[in-house]
Amino acid sequence: MEALVESARRKGSAVVVGLDPAPGHLPPEIRALGLPEHLAARELCLGVLEATHPYAAAVKLQSAYFERLGPDGAAVYAEVLRAADALGLPTIADVKRGDIGPVAAAYAEAHLSVYGATAVTVNPYMGEDAVAPFLEEARGLGRGGGAFVLVATSNPSAEAVQNSSEPPLHEAAARLVEGLGRTGPSGYADAGAVVGATRPALGRRVRELLPRALFLSPGYGAQSGDAASVRALLDERGAGVLVNSSRGIVRAFQGAPEADYKSAARDAARRMREDLAGAGVKT
Repeated sequence: MEALVESARRKGSAVVVGLDPAPGHLPPEIRALGLPEHLAARELCLGVLEATHPYAAAVKLQSAYFERLGPDGAAVYAEVLRAADALGLPTIADVKRGDIGPVAAAYAEAHLSVYGATAVTVNPYMGEDAVAPFLEEARGLGRGGGAFVLVATSNPSAEAVQNSSEPPLHEAAARLVEGLGRTGPSGYADAGAVVGATRPALGRRVRELLPRALFLSPGYGAQSGDAASVRALLDERGAGVLVNSSRGIVRAFQGAPEADYKSAARDAARRMREDLAGAGVKT
C-alpha cells in the first residue's frame, strides 16, 4: 500500500473521498443540465474530484454505480480513474469481488491493469484463492497498490455473519490478511483490511490481530461513525487507517442549500480532515 501511505503522509490527511454517483441524488445544477445519466455521473465525479483533491489521501469509486450505467458507465469509470491519477490521488476500486483463482485473476487484471486502479476491495469468503490473485497482480504492476479485504464491515447486519462462529469469521479473515500480506518500506503490508468505524470494540480486536495492516474504514458520517470511533482502529503509531466518506461528501450539498455542490464537497472534505487530525488520527 505504499502509494496510499505516501499520499496520506504527503497530504497530512486520512480522508478517502468515496464517489457514489447515484442518479437519484444529483445536485440541482447538474440536474438542470438535462444530461444522460452517464454524463451526469461523469460531471458529478469530476467536479467532486476537482474540489476535494487537496484534502484527500485517496479516492474510492463504488463500481456498482458505474456498472449500472452499462457500457457508457464503464467508460466514465475509466475516465474518473484516470482523472484521479492525473491529480496525484491513488484510487481504490470498491468492487468487493470474491471468486475462485482464475476468475479472481481476471477481476484483478480488469480493475488493476485494464482500468488502472491502485487498489481494490476483495471478499475473502472463498478463502485464499479469492484474495491472492489481486495481490499478485498489484505486485506485478509495481505501483504501490494492493487489496483491502473485507474483515469487519460497517453495515448493520454484518455481525449476524461475521460474529456467528467460534472463532468469529472476522478473526479468520484477519488471519488470512496477516498471512498473505508483504510488508513494504512504509511498514504496512500490501494486504489491507476493511474495518468499519461503526463497531470500535470489534475494530480494536482486529487491530490486535493485524498490527501492520492498513485499514480502510467506512461508516464515518452517514453511518454514524465518527473520529472518536476511528481512534480504536489506530496502530501503535496512532496511524494506519484511511477513513472513507461517500454520502457525507458527494451529497454534502443537501445540507448546505446556499452552496454549490463543489463548494459543499470541498468544505466537507476539509472539515473531515480537520476532525480526524483533531482526534489524533495520524498519517
